[in-house]
Amino acid sequence: MNLLCLMFGQFRWALLLVFMLSISSAGLAVWVIAYTNDNLLHPQNNLGTTLLEFAGLLASVLVIGTASQICMTTLGHRLVYQLRRTIVKRILDTDLERLEQLGPARLLASLNSDTSHLTSAFISLPSAIYGLVLNIGGFAYLAWLSQPLFMATSAWMLLTISVGWLLMRRTHARIDAARTIEDLLYEDYQAALMGRKELSLNRTRASEFYSQEFDRHAAECRDQEIAADIFNGINENWANVMILGSIGLIFFLVQDVGWADHAIATTYSLTILFLRSSLTSMISAVPSLIGGGVALDKLHSLQLADYHPEFGAEDEILPNSWHQLHFKSVHYCYPKTERGGRFAVGPLNFTLHAGEIVFLIGGNGSGKSTFTRLLTGLYQTQDGQILLDNKPINEHNRAAFRSLFSSVFSDFHLFHRLLGHNGTAANPDKIHYWLELLALTHKVKVKNSCLLDTRLSQGQRKRLALLVAILEDRPILVLDEWAADQDPAYRRQFYAEILPLLKKLGKTVVAVTHDEHYFHVADRIFKMDEGDLVQLSRTIN
Repeated sequence: MNLLCLMFGQFRWALLLVFMLSISSAGLAVWVIAYTNDNLLHPQNNLGTTLLEFAGLLASVLVIGTASQICMTTLGHRLVYQLRRTIVKRILDTDLERLEQLGPARLLASLNSDTSHLTSAFISLPSAIYGLVLNIGGFAYLAWLSQPLFMATSAWMLLTISVGWLLMRRTHARIDAARTIEDLLYEDYQAALMGRKELSLNRTRASEFYSQEFDRHAAECRDQEIAADIFNGINENWANVMILGSIGLIFFLVQDVGWADHAIATTYSLTILFLRSSLTSMISAVPSLIGGGVALDKLHSLQLADYHPEFGAEDEILPNSWHQLHFKSVHYCYPKTERGGRFAVGPLNFTLHAGEIVFLIGGNGSGKSTFTRLLTGLYQTQDGQILLDNKPINEHNRAAFRSLFSSVFSDFHLFHRLLGHNGTAANPDKIHYWLELLALTHKVKVKNSCLLDTRLSQGQRKRLALLVAILEDRPILVLDEWAADQDPAYRRQFYAEILPLLKKLGKTVVAVTHDEHYFHVADRIFKMDEGDLVQLSRTIN
């Protein structure tokens, strides 16, 4: 039902057209049965004319039935395409805090597994809808033929459906359990890929991971999927046997009880045999439809941001030229963990002036990364205010505030396309200039403002990430432990040449660093210590 509601919301008129085609196709199929009973089993006209009319009916069933299935299948694939676009856009619009709570494994499971299950569901949906409409029309025809036989057949089918419903619930529970385990499997896939070096070095750990984590989850998923298929198989065969059994019931009621004549019993049997294939097709589609419903529920459970097709449609625009960014008693506290701890930073009072270089130091877990996320607007303040030239940053201008920053975080992702100011194509001369300055001219090839190969050392990849950030030409640059992976010679060049050049170009730089030999390059130095921010004097021991 959720799948139909989703389709109806996206493609209302197209879905209504498909329903009309399905009803027409099913009506024609019932007409074929009636025509067979009236003109083939009991011929009244010329056989040649009768066969020609019968062939015309079959051609109509073929054309309209095919059109109905093509329209529904096309509609399903269009919806899956739209759903993928919507999910990715909602992920891009969702706050970093929520994405970090969900984790990459769960998001990837939804993007891959759930959309695949939805695709399978929509592929199965045409036959299910056609079968449903055909059976409704077929049983209406049976009711017209003989009400007493119809009542008996309906009671028989009610028993069939009741047992089938119980089996279907078991199938749904198994599919739901298998989908839950898929989240764990994606975590295992991620661990196998991201931890490949550690697993290669320690084969004991690799064996332990393979047998105790991955293989256990894979086996649980297998068992749940097998159980779902078993219950569905029992359901399908139960329905098949009961449909065939209804023919015996009909002839018993006709011959022994005398509820109708033999001709009606023959027509009843023919009709039921005709409906049998569509009914079993409906049951065969049940696992895919249940899987699609489970996948849709999983997607809803992500609680991503609402879908908006546009990018950067903030209510307020902030100018690139600014003078002062001020933290006023800013406070942020992470959600409570399973162990009970809640790390917090603040209250933070901090002022950043345009055009200055600020260094941020502090030990691991001191709150440096949280500070940079608050500074760039990736985290929302839970108390206090961030002011840009005395203008408060709120939900109406937060997107515009973020557009003031370029960054190279410690967990950076390197994109291939190079963008210039406001998303325009990067200037080729500027690309060449910075590639030379970053000592990457002979390491990297650029074509049509795209990096052709990024398979470099971590230090070189960080230089490329810095290139990407600089080319964006935003006023504030945030660098998180950028120099940690550079060799001594280039680290010296970074502090002695690159940072002064960026300042000369009017950029404001906030750099998380521990290179105390180059502290003299900074205009000011701050230290994070257990969530508190303090400014240090120029002399640091």
